[in-house]
Amino acid sequence: MPFTFKTEKSTGKYRSFYPPTHNIKLKKKCCGTIGTEPPHRIRLTIMKDEKHTDKNQNCPWIWIGLNYDFNSLDEAKKFLNDNFDRLTKQFNFHLMD
Repeated sequence: MPFTFKTEKSTGKYRSFYPPTHNIKLKKKCCGTIGTEPPHRIRLTIMKDEKHTDKNQNCPWIWIGLNYDFNSLDEAKKFLNDNFDRLTKQFNFHLMD
């Protein structure tokens, strides 16, 4: 099952001040974001383990950023789905509603 993507645009009186949010989804739940402005960067939510941890003991998951920059949103999406197997083997994703 590959990643799916959803772009959410702001609504309301001040919507012009906020850019759209590009969410990365796995099993219909959010597991990361793609940056709005170029260079587009990918951030994922993963469960903490021995290799990936921080000083906050109250939260069982962390944000990580991939070291890749993309010129377009479509390039970032293609990269995620092309490397789906590698990412799911390397990381235990934290899925949010």
